[in-house]
Amino acid sequence: MHRATLIFLFTAAAAPLSIPWATAQPLPPSFDLRSVNGGSQAWVSAIQDQGDAEDCWTFASATAMDSNLLKSGIFPSSPTPPPISISSWHLSTNNGAPDQLPAIEAFSANNSNWGGNMYQTLGYVTRGTGQWHIPNASHEQVASGPRYQQTMGGGPVLDSQNPLNPFPVSIANSGEYPAYLGPLVPPAGQTIPYRITAMAFYDQGFSNNVPLPQSTGNVTIQGSTYAAYTFDQGAADPQVAAIKNAMLSNGAVTTYMNADGDFHTVQGSPTNTIHYFNGKNATAYSDHSVTIIGWDDTYTMTDPKTNATATGAWLVQNSWGSTTWNNSDGTFWASYNDAVIGRSGVSTFVLADNSPYSTTVIQNELGPMDYSGNYYATVTGPPAGIGSVTGMAVRQENRAAGILTPAADGELLALGVVTQMADVLLNVEIYDSWNNGPGIFLGGGNFTLGDIGYFQLDLPQSLGLGASDEIVVQLTYLDPNSLAAVAGAMPVTIGGSGLNGYTDVTEGLSYYWDGTAWVDYASVHFEGYYDGTPNIDGGILFLKGITAVPEPSTILLAAFGTIVALALRRSKSAP
Repeated sequence: MHRATLIFLFTAAAAPLSIPWATAQPLPPSFDLRSVNGGSQAWVSAIQDQGDAEDCWTFASATAMDSNLLKSGIFPSSPTPPPISISSWHLSTNNGAPDQLPAIEAFSANNSNWGGNMYQTLGYVTRGTGQWHIPNASHEQVASGPRYQQTMGGGPVLDSQNPLNPFPVSIANSGEYPAYLGPLVPPAGQTIPYRITAMAFYDQGFSNNVPLPQSTGNVTIQGSTYAAYTFDQGAADPQVAAIKNAMLSNGAVTTYMNADGDFHTVQGSPTNTIHYFNGKNATAYSDHSVTIIGWDDTYTMTDPKTNATATGAWLVQNSWGSTTWNNSDGTFWASYNDAVIGRSGVSTFVLADNSPYSTTVIQNELGPMDYSGNYYATVTGPPAGIGSVTGMAVRQENRAAGILTPAADGELLALGVVTQMADVLLNVEIYDSWNNGPGIFLGGGNFTLGDIGYFQLDLPQSLGLGASDEIVVQLTYLDPNSLAAVAGAMPVTIGGSGLNGYTDVTEGLSYYWDGTAWVDYASVHFEGYYDGTPNIDGGILFLKGITAVPEPSTILLAAFGTIVALALRRSKSAP
């Protein structure tokens, strides 16, 4: 292994960085992202139609990202919702899930899995461009070798970059999927103009999010048994307040739902208003993704099946078009008391201009491409009270380390990490090498992680890197009050046959501290929560390095009382 040739110092007592996801604030009784600031601005993009494709999740994700860009002023706003900007088609075909790879020329309805989830969105928006190491890739659809690695263009990219096929024109209303989608797939190397600086998950009942109420029993849906819950608090529900705060802070949020036609009722004509009543109170069951764009605390609906009334409702934007769905405007109202909407699949985004960052991301391995959260490490057992809301397997040790090796000269400006615990202090320490443990300490800092999800951690000072230099990043969870180490929930992307697109994980890339020694995550054995789930081996700590375009310069730094001359590569636009 290579030893880092450049020394980097920043204070280990750096001021904590707090990223408030859902800052508590006065909540208006009603809110509509289609008309804000007195109706002068729309902070949500227009209704889309997914057509025959089962990619509702890409529309929900793109709509939420659009909303944040509009709200922040990065996208110019107007009084009416603009066309969708973030390309859902690129997300559909370049998210990296092995069954959705556009490199497969015979990509037809018979051999593709178009369904997806917010975990695949997480992988897509954080992956960046470049080469991705996939050890022993042996998926039956992978026939072209390197193309498998190059098609996972880590967006987001703009829909305007797909002039030949703005989604879903090429396949909507076609009646069936074309036998060959290769010519329709947008190029993987498109420009990534925006960076996801944070993505939070607000699923109720996970870790230290809003807890679920006491279960009222079980319910069977399509042969599977789920825990059932009753929600009857309306606007007083703390989960409802959490979603409202997230929307006021960041814009529209994604959510899952049950797309059962029996739950939809049509009110009025000729422009119909759709009311939605979920008769199955299983929070864990869902089959469709949509976007919450507003609310009304006084909106009252009556369930036609039970005649029960509910006050307070979400305004939800669907992706089934604006004219074909019961002649509605493409939105519907759903009660605050729904068991899934606003409670499952809830995510929110924060985006920023990509400058001064390079789109090339240093990473130990891929990160999530599909859901792997139904696994736990047998050495710790299933973590009590901790859900796998990020879609990644969970570990309970509080200290882990990952090794990053850049492929080219550059400058490390930030790190990308994921936490499955909220309200923790993450201590980051950077070392120059690994030899059965971290090598020479280069610097560190503390970062406050307010919520569950992905965070970009901007370093107080940049770190110059040479090609093939090795840096070690150690992450330790601390209690923000006592600063004592806590039992963290380290997210681990797991390997194994059929999951995340590869059969093994590479040894020597990430480790955890078991109290006496460092243990390679590649040696960890994972088992499924449920019977019939195959057991798999090997894990990779989710860790990314975010860089800038290099420029040579020379800087003098004081290191432990010694003046050391260092050749640092700095970007013109770097802070």
